[in-house]
Amino acid sequence: MSMVLYHVVHVPWQSPEDVKELLWRRHVYNNAVISLKEIFRQELQQAEAAGKGLEAMKEEEDAELNRLIAENDRINREKAEARARKEEEEWKNTQREILNEIDEALQKQHQVAKEATAEVRDAISRSRDFVNEENLEAKILEALEHPKVYDFAIDRLGKKYYDPAPVKYQEGVPTRQKGRLFDRTLGVPKASELEEDKHSEELSEASKI
Repeated sequence: MSMVLYHVVHVPWQSPEDVKELLWRRHVYNNAVISLKEIFRQELQQAEAAGKGLEAMKEEEDAELNRLIAENDRINREKAEARARKEEEEWKNTQREILNEIDEALQKQHQVAKEATAEVRDAISRSRDFVNEENLEAKILEALEHPKVYDFAIDRLGKKYYDPAPVKYQEGVPTRQKGRLFDRTLGVPKASELEEDKHSEELSEASKI
């Protein structure tokens, strides 16, 4: 049984240009680290020379951190207050819009109720002339005393021409309408009307004498 006593790492092949670039970057990194160490060493020496040791520097760093935290808290508090004011203003606007919509809806309902009330009152006022069991006799007498005839013609001016003229009580056999019996040419007087006009003219002439 064979045992592996060592492991050989086979580095993948790289081009010479890449190797040079990586080597240059390694030197730059090492130089930067060395420079930072030297800067920190000089700062420590200056602090010790000024009577400030590591504890004093730590206290300054803590104070700086506390100052930054306080500044951050102040900024967060101001932003929170501004956000609260904005939300309150938006809520007031929303409430105003809701109240306006409610007011408009109430006004519409009031207008609808007003119109419905007017219609009901109008219907009640018109119902006074309706025929019912109580006023049936009175309505019959009223119809007999004031007859209405719907056999009439109308000219362009709205004047009605009755054929025959309405009578209070029907006498004899009622006239039956046949075809165009009651039709007449508007604007052309009938013979009876001509006779009446002639008779009225004779009376006027006699009165002048």
